Amino acid sequence: MNVSSVCVKTLALPVALLISSVSLADTALPAAPDPLSAAGRVAVFLLLIIGIILLLAWLVNKTQGQRLTGNSGKLTMVAVLPLGMKEKIAVIQVGSKQLLVGITPQQITTLAELDDPLPSAESGKTVSFQELLKKAVRS
Repeated sequence: MNVSSVCVKTLALPVALLISSVSLADTALPAAPDPLSAAGRVAVFLLLIIGIILLLAWLVNKTQGQRLTGNSGKLTMVAVLPLGMKEKIAVIQVGSKQLLVGITPQQITTLAELDDPLPSAESGKTVSFQELLKKAVRS
């Protein structure tokens, strides 16, 4: 073995490492994610989810009233009189008959069938809030 071959063998590994490190330095490393942009994305998705929840709650609230009255209009509540926190009596229009019912949290009981029907709120003139307020201020 001569001196030149020993020098080449001992310098070959460091030169190869130097060349590979230079080639790696040319390739760009991915940038670290910005914490503010990640927080912004989380906030947007949070607001989107809250908006969807509020929209669904509003839809359930609106459709609940339609489900109780029905689309056919054959069953309507004519009048309601609260008797306590959870008790009330109501006049229900079923077809051409009107029934007086007692409503409690546990049950609904038919109290009587009315011979002389009460006028329905739909058949009468609807009173606006403005008219009711004027009557209240006058008296």
